[in-house]
Amino acid sequence: MREPEIQKDKSKQKNEATTAKPKSILESFEYIVELAEDSNLDKDFLDKAAGHIRYAARKLKLTPMQTALLAMFVDRSEDSRIMISEIAKYAGCRTTKILRLSDDIDVLEARHYLRASRCRKSLSYRVPAEVLKSLRKNRPYVYEADPVVDTRTFFEVFDRMMDEKEDGEQTHDSLMEQTMDMLREIKDTKFATELRRYGMCDDDKLLFIFMAHLYVENNDDNIGFHDIDNLFDDGNIPGWVKVDFRSRSSVLFDFGLIENVNEDGMARTDAFKLTDKAKTEVLGELNLDTVGSSAKNLIKSAGLPEKRLIYNPDESEQITRLGSILSEQRFSEVQSRLRSAGMRPGFCCIFYGSPGTGKTETVYQLARQTGRDIMRVDVDKIKSCWVGDSEKNIKAVFDRYRNICRRTDLTPILLFNEADAVLGIRMEGATRAVDKMENSIQNIILQEMETLEGIMIATTNLTTNLDKAFERRFLYKIRFEKPSMESRALIWQTMLPGLSEQDARILAMQFDLSGGEIENIARKHSVDAILSGNDTIDIREIIATCHKERISTAPGRRIGF
Repeated sequence: MREPEIQKDKSKQKNEATTAKPKSILESFEYIVELAEDSNLDKDFLDKAAGHIRYAARKLKLTPMQTALLAMFVDRSEDSRIMISEIAKYAGCRTTKILRLSDDIDVLEARHYLRASRCRKSLSYRVPAEVLKSLRKNRPYVYEADPVVDTRTFFEVFDRMMDEKEDGEQTHDSLMEQTMDMLREIKDTKFATELRRYGMCDDDKLLFIFMAHLYVENNDDNIGFHDIDNLFDDGNIPGWVKVDFRSRSSVLFDFGLIENVNEDGMARTDAFKLTDKAKTEVLGELNLDTVGSSAKNLIKSAGLPEKRLIYNPDESEQITRLGSILSEQRFSEVQSRLRSAGMRPGFCCIFYGSPGTGKTETVYQLARQTGRDIMRVDVDKIKSCWVGDSEKNIKAVFDRYRNICRRTDLTPILLFNEADAVLGIRMEGATRAVDKMENSIQNIILQEMETLEGIMIATTNLTTNLDKAFERRFLYKIRFEKPSMESRALIWQTMLPGLSEQDARILAMQFDLSGGEIENIARKHSVDAILSGNDTIDIREIIATCHKERISTAPGRRIGF
């Protein structure tokens, strides 16, 4: 279609949007978004969209501008990181104009129509699924906070808030405020009563609650500074915390609530745990022997959803064999034979290949099939800009894994996800501090793999740059290739069950996409179906989405080939 025709078509759509009568909130949003494009969100836009804005604003009890902004956020709800600059670009105005409307966006956040993420020193938003569900039913979303009625519920809610903190949707200040509010809600419990008895300030109280949470949720008796980092914004632990903990001058030591971890008869100044006094007096009502069903960095196998994965024949054979070995009875037999032969009993595997080929999901499905929990390690969160901290962090990972192995009947899987940064070739004669740190981390992992008695699986996109020392230590090395055309067709039909076999083959032939990319397209279709209320699969729309899936391609090269 030529440019004048496109402009004419757009003008016609805008005219139709101006005169249309909305029948639902989502329909009014559709018209508002249509009219908002390149409008600068000026008075003319508000006048043209007045009928649609008035309809939705009355339903949602929002102002006209709040309604218009929410419509544009909902239009991008398939994206979990919606940037203000994207809204500004669509509306044809400067980002500063949207920033001037921050008070309206804050209201949407306060009403829980939006969730803000302030991680990585950037600001983004997402529209929660429960909001879309309410809007689809043509009613406003009403947020209902879970009541905190006892100490167990307190820690369950605190654990969810820490997940939000990790995603950047909580700040240290908001976490502090909500935690103290929850304490007031359960003021008559033994836990809250004991905390009041010590007369600690809120900062020390939150520190103890955070450490207690790690123990309650994970039976964690080895808490390092890399764990405490998570309590603070951008992982910047205040200097006074490190000084007080290293010198044992914190009131948590004075009251006998925490102590240093003892290792080989020596007290570690960088690792801490709750004392027996804290466990019995402050947390006694929780019956701690039975808790720990969920954990930070410990993914429970029982909670993993079943997912059908399509492999190429060679991959399928290797994964089936590995799944058989990791079954409870077979794995014990294999380890016994390795020990009797004087060999390492640890099982180290590497899944490598292109992004989106199912490496991480395969680990999840193996864990689900064999009943093994997963301790997931994201390497980028271990590294620190402080000299020596990264090395301590990686040691702490293996310390924690050993502790979990000792406390569980079935050995969990230690998953190093996207481990490219630590599996590459080591630098010879490294002089830069960052290169020395990389080498130190790699040497620690190599040493730990030698003595590992559990199961370690690393996933990486590296295909040629794997350090030989690591290559020797991985017992199973499974390469994940891009799916063949036949596999792609099966993936398409698995992801979009309503797709005909012929259309699936057309998509498989035309687009050389990975399984992850196909899943992403299927998710976009599902979001569109939720918003429109129409589940029909239009092959033309799917093809158009395929063309948009990859952001950049080489000049002259068609997307998908």
